Formats: sequence, C-alpha cells, structure tokens
Amino acid sequence: MNMKKIVTLVMALVLLLGCGAEAAVSSTGSANTVGSTDASGEKEKQDERYVKLFTDSYFNYYMDKKSAKWIACPDKNDEYILDVWVKLERIEEANAKSLAERMNDSQYTYQEKYYLEHYYIRPSTQQIQFLCELEVSGRPDNDISQRKYNVKNWEYLVPESVEDNIYQAVVKKMGKKPGSKGNILESAGDFIEDVFRIAI
Repeated sequence: MNMKKIVTLVMALVLLLGCGAEAAVSSTGSANTVGSTDASGEKEKQDERYVKLFTDSYFNYYMDKKSAKWIACPDKNDEYILDVWVKLERIEEANAKSLAERMNDSQYTYQEKYYLEHYYIRPSTQQIQFLCELEVSGRPDNDISQRKYNVKNWEYLVPESVEDNIYQAVVKKMGKKPGSKGNILESAGDFIEDVFRIAI
C-alpha cells in the first residue's frame, strides 16, 4: 500500500467520523423543531434545489443542484465535463410570484412558467454544448426530445454572451473536477463511494 492510498484511507476515516458527529448534532437540533413544519417548508425544499447563477434584463438564471454532475466525456473517458440543467425565470413572472407571496393571497393560484435548458460544459477547452430547451407551465413532462452528444456541437464562448455567463457561473458553483490535484477531500469522498458504496 503506497503513501497516497494510506493518506486517502486516513482522510476517509476522518470524514466518516465527522459525518457521524454531524448527523448526531443534526438529529439533536431537529428534535427541537418537531411539529413546527408549516407551509413554508415545501417552498424551502424547492428553493434549496435551485441555486441562483445570475440575472440579466429578462431572466433570472438558476442551476438545478440535484441533477448537476461531473460525467466522463462521451468520446474521451479520461476527460470530465459538466452535465447541468439551467432554469430561466422571466423577471415579470418572478415579480408576480413574489407579490402574491407577500400579499399572502390564498385565493390567488400562481401557475409558474419558466424554461429549462440542458447543457454540457467542457472546462478543459472552455466550450459549451446545448442539448435542449423546454417551456414549462407547472410541472415539466419527462417525454422530452433532445439532441444527442456530438463532438461537432461544442461551441466556443463569446464574451458576455448568455452562454458565457452560464458557463462561468456553473463552473464557479461546481468547483474542481473529480481527480483534481490538491483536492484531497473530494478524492477521499470518491474513494469512500467506490470502496464502501457510501455517498457523502
């Protein structure tokens, strides 16, 4: 067993112990809030799914944290790319929704309208690939048709374009790619998941 594996194993054990302590503290804290769940709990869960990237003159842009992930590039297994869904919410729609919530109007039923766009992002070459766009009213359907990955569909970024802003914001939010040098915690997490089948 080489030194790198030993260090990784030690870090994995430290992480496991830390996660156990955090879970204990979390369960103690949650015991104090039993029975205090209200209507805002559902909204908070929805808000936790999306992280705001930026705003322009027309839209608020959000990244779906639950589906965003690093994947192996389909034509290059030794390279990782980002697979992300971006939610676009019109400014006027956001304002109408916010006003309804502030007025606490129980008679007002707000049908949320937004767009979902699916992208591959390639940090190694600073490129982006558009896969599809959905216009959504309420809950999106799962029967979408999107173009398949094609090496010819990679586009270089035009400075200050929407795609450039999406690229820069997503890469900043997602951090370093898997296996990056110096990212010991991420490597330890990958080691735990691969060896013990425990996701952290």
